[in-house]
Amino acid sequence: MFPIKWGIIAVSILWAVTITGCTPVTEDEPGEPAADEADCETVNVFSDPAGEASGKEPSEASPGKLEPLPEAPSIQEPGIVDRDELKVIADGDYLLALVTKETTLPSDYEPDDLRPVPDYMYPSRDMKLRKEALDHLIKLWHAAEQDEVILHILSAYRSYDYQKGLFQSYAERHGEEAANRFSARPGQSEHQLGTTVDFGGTPFDLTADFADTEQGRWLAENAHRYGFALSYPESKEHITGYVFEPWHYRYIGVDAAVEWKESGQTLKEYLETKPQYFD
Repeated sequence: MFPIKWGIIAVSILWAVTITGCTPVTEDEPGEPAADEADCETVNVFSDPAGEASGKEPSEASPGKLEPLPEAPSIQEPGIVDRDELKVIADGDYLLALVTKETTLPSDYEPDDLRPVPDYMYPSRDMKLRKEALDHLIKLWHAAEQDEVILHILSAYRSYDYQKGLFQSYAERHGEEAANRFSARPGQSEHQLGTTVDFGGTPFDLTADFADTEQGRWLAENAHRYGFALSYPESKEHITGYVFEPWHYRYIGVDAAVEWKESGQTLKEYLETKPQYFD
């Protein structure tokens, strides 16, 4: 009976690993976040409270309804700056404004030239972008379409209040320290600029695996030609403060995006070389 019993247990464990993609963990590695079911998710998408994958962003009215399950790389973020010490961005309309964990947009900043994202881009809700960013997004989208790559828009402009509710909902579920690695605090989201887009259209939306899809590869190779820069690249959390987000692109203008691409820098490092204006 002894060999049979342990043989059944071994097969059961192997089956679980094969199905979930998780390795049973008896003790967390030093420096790693505590292992839980979120670490075993193979797809990091927005989920409703019942646990069913949605792929859609929360509505403006109820930003905490749907939440993502973040991946947890081992690299740690820069320290959190006290909000009283944050530099206040003087002009959110400035395309090269530095939006990081050391700066903040005013709570009442909202672009005055927001335009709706067209339905053919499959926006996950009613979304808007600034006119210049949207004009170039349209060119990017059709260029991808010509290459038989279809992009969905998962997120665009977010208000300060929307981001506040979103961050709070993530902090309540995952803890504030973990949430700070994949979600911006209010005033520190590039989405508030009205020039930032989260792309999707794959089974791997909002995960690191998006980088290896046709959509992810096309964006990495071509987005800068239309003025869009990848904000949070792989293995740069110690610089950007955020985990790898291959779906998150910010419009900074075509010339600037080409210069950024050629520099090999993170977007944060590139923008730090440009004039910045604070109140």
